[in-house]
Amino acid sequence: MHAIFLYNPAVVQFDYGRDHPFRLERMRLTEYVCRTLGWFEGDGIEQRSFDPADADDLTPAHDSAYLDVLAAAGDGLRMPGMAGFGLASGDNPVFSGIWDYVLHTAGGSLAGASLVLSGETMRAFHPGGGLHHALRRRASGFCYVNDVVLAIDRMVGEERRVFYLDLDAHHGDGVQDAFVDSDRVLTLSVHQDGRTLFPGSGFILDSGRGAGSGYAVNVPLLPHMGDAEYRLVWDEIIEPLHHAFRPDLIVTELGADALRGDPLANLDLSLHGWWDLMQRIASWETPWLAVGGGGYDVGNALRAWSLAWGAMIGRDAPDALPPPPDRVEWPRDLWSAPIPAMEHAPSQEAIRAIIEQVKARVFAIHGL
Repeated sequence: MHAIFLYNPAVVQFDYGRDHPFRLERMRLTEYVCRTLGWFEGDGIEQRSFDPADADDLTPAHDSAYLDVLAAAGDGLRMPGMAGFGLASGDNPVFSGIWDYVLHTAGGSLAGASLVLSGETMRAFHPGGGLHHALRRRASGFCYVNDVVLAIDRMVGEERRVFYLDLDAHHGDGVQDAFVDSDRVLTLSVHQDGRTLFPGSGFILDSGRGAGSGYAVNVPLLPHMGDAEYRLVWDEIIEPLHHAFRPDLIVTELGADALRGDPLANLDLSLHGWWDLMQRIASWETPWLAVGGGGYDVGNALRAWSLAWGAMIGRDAPDALPPPPDRVEWPRDLWSAPIPAMEHAPSQEAIRAIIEQVKARVFAIHGL
């Protein structure tokens, strides 16, 4: 299985701010774990850098007025009118190098899209991508430029059908909005119910419009749903829709904030459950671009993304994590969550009700 891990160390020089939960060192630590485990070795497996995108590469996803303001903020200076574009807020701070940062973010995911489109690789992983909340005219939810939309748009431009699976705890609103009218992209977001978490969207009734009716699929999970619920969602929604849609390419947003112990979400997926999901996706023969996303417990994120890469290249889970590369907070082992599991999870009746509502909303459109 040929696979390429996309990592440019220049990305980790940027910083949202000391107290901001979006920590870019997650990419560096994921690369370290995979390299130390020998997971960039073997026939057809490689780590590769990438170039930043050009400004013109961003226009399929964003209006020029927004991009002009974002570029002008490159020195980290606030300007009048930024708030109207979602900038200079607590969630979306303006920092030195922000324009270079978004160009790198887009460049990695566009490079991955081009690699799988050309057939040079069957699988590409850009852990620095997955900024799925950015909207056409504004930053949102720590996301300034929607690299996922850019990658999918490039694929659709080559007449490919794309199955987009978003496993972030937060609804993939920016990606859904970009393709809400299209039947060339099926967006399937499994996330914590928007009544309990940002961005307050992603309800079952939000299922697309026009030609895209039934091609936006949302599975809102209740707080503390975990491994058993994800397995049911896979068996009864994800797998049937992937089979029915018959995509040319898949794109997955692998936000690690659905894992137990994330400080900004309330789902209860274990790392064992995550590993199971990654292996299930890897069992598909469809060319696959994976990107990162959320994940605000750094230990969870570095383990989740390392396991994702291991699944992509067909490796067994390691016996243990390597020692930390420097003086950083490090998980005590490969599998343990930072907090205990909830003693009382939601009932099976609750997940069955969610699944049946999703099926009733979209399955008939796909012949299911």
